[in-house]
Amino acid sequence: MEFSENNQSKGLDSNQNAAIKRTVLIVDDDILISEQLAKELKRNYFTTFSAVDGRSALEILNREKVDILILDVNLPDMKGIKLLEIVKKEQPDCEVIIITGFGSEEVAIQAVRRGAIDYIEKPIGNQALAAALGRAEEKLAKTRELAYQNTILLVDDEKDMVILLKGFLEKEGFLVFGAFTPTEGLKIIEHNKIDVVVTDIKMREMDGIELFKRAKGLYADIEGIVVTGFSDGDLAIKALRAGASDYITKPIDLEGFLFSINRAIERINLNRTRLYRARELKISQEITMKMNEELERRIEERSKELNKTQTQLFQTSKLATLGEMAAGLAHEINQPLGGILLVATNFRKLMERQKLTNAELESGIKDIEFSVKRMSRIIQHIRIFARQETLTFAQIDVTETIDSALNLLGEQLRLHEIEVAKTIEPDLPKILGEPFQLEQVWINLISNARDAMDEKQKRIVGGKLAVVGYRKKFIISVSRQKEPKGIRVSLTDNGIGISEENKKKVFDPFFTTKEVGKGTGLGLSISYGIIDAHKGKIEIDSRQGEETTSTVYLPC
Repeated sequence: MEFSENNQSKGLDSNQNAAIKRTVLIVDDDILISEQLAKELKRNYFTTFSAVDGRSALEILNREKVDILILDVNLPDMKGIKLLEIVKKEQPDCEVIIITGFGSEEVAIQAVRRGAIDYIEKPIGNQALAAALGRAEEKLAKTRELAYQNTILLVDDEKDMVILLKGFLEKEGFLVFGAFTPTEGLKIIEHNKIDVVVTDIKMREMDGIELFKRAKGLYADIEGIVVTGFSDGDLAIKALRAGASDYITKPIDLEGFLFSINRAIERINLNRTRLYRARELKISQEITMKMNEELERRIEERSKELNKTQTQLFQTSKLATLGEMAAGLAHEINQPLGGILLVATNFRKLMERQKLTNAELESGIKDIEFSVKRMSRIIQHIRIFARQETLTFAQIDVTETIDSALNLLGEQLRLHEIEVAKTIEPDLPKILGEPFQLEQVWINLISNARDAMDEKQKRIVGGKLAVVGYRKKFIISVSRQKEPKGIRVSLTDNGIGISEENKKKVFDPFFTTKEVGKGTGLGLSISYGIIDAHKGKIEIDSRQGEETTSTVYLPC
């Protein structure tokens, strides 16, 4: 039986009128891709325009109202991202779908973050295109109140049946196509977007089940309703197993028929909604992942910058400390030098008297060697302490780092008339730490204690404090801590103390109560960072005008 030309043209005319509201511009310099997209878009009742570069795309956009822009990321004359930004500025309600090549996901995500609704990857699959177009149409429908008109294809070799059902469905607001053979029905499906196929099971050319299977093979989102006789129950079940959403029996009850159509469309809408929301979730996850990667990269860069700055601050503090210790270090080196000079003078006198014996030579040489080794140890320690390099953690004895700090500052404390008392609990466990960084902490804390005691003495002498018989005392206590297991180091001075207000700021970088030029305000801040890196704690307890105790907890 021949296809009804009147019915076909009427359906196509209705679709063309509906498509005027939805216009798509394809921008891609690949002509083959552009033609394939245009063909699929026309099947979906869109009016299409094509451009091969950004300039010609902008010319079309200036004269046409475009609903959806399908845009390749790489154009001959400009980047797709740039054209996207221009379009979103001039036509903000135009929905943009980006076309990307393999490995361009990052660019696609950038486009989505700049306003594109979706992206599709080459080679372009029908399902990906359908999802992107569907999401764009969904958003357009919300913003412009465009109604989507579902399409029905009726396939039956009984012409009167097709005409009757077509007229009924058109009155219900559907776009309806009619075909009198399965072959004609498949041609309509190939060239037009069909939502629901209604087909008779028994037809001469092929049965309705086979027609529906072929239709699903062309487009997986098609729903099917089969029309059967009362004796075709087994065929109806077979059709349902093939994926049809429902079946109706002859003679057809129009109300029941409409109910089946609406239920099939609800199923379509549900599947489309699931597809769109799944796509939105995927894009959202990809954007989140890219944002996290970018954040991690920035954090890593910032961490490197902070580590570099911290290293520079450590070095600055070390050099400042060495400058302050210059007098003490000179004394430490002058002592063995004095010993060497004394031996040399003694040798000369004995030589003049011709009384220089081998025994005298042996004894003097031993004294010289001892003094040289002592100076060498001092100089080597200073060189390592002042060196700017990456240091490693190891199992260390905390008391050794304290002794090293006292060796460097001991003479200075003596010159400042500070009495030092040290209490060390025996058999202390070792900790995992960096010895020179911990030594830096003790030097900072000892230097602060020295300055606090000097300041108190200055105020007593100046009559600002009434204290009788003031003697500077500095106490170091190292003990075992049970919970959590570790080492507790306390350093107490009877200096000027810290006010309640300043106690809150002592660990802030560059905070200092010392005179300009006498303090950087970095010592305690750097010490806090070092102890934190050792997974420990540092606390300051003080009574203004009386004393200050700095306590460091280091885990084993």
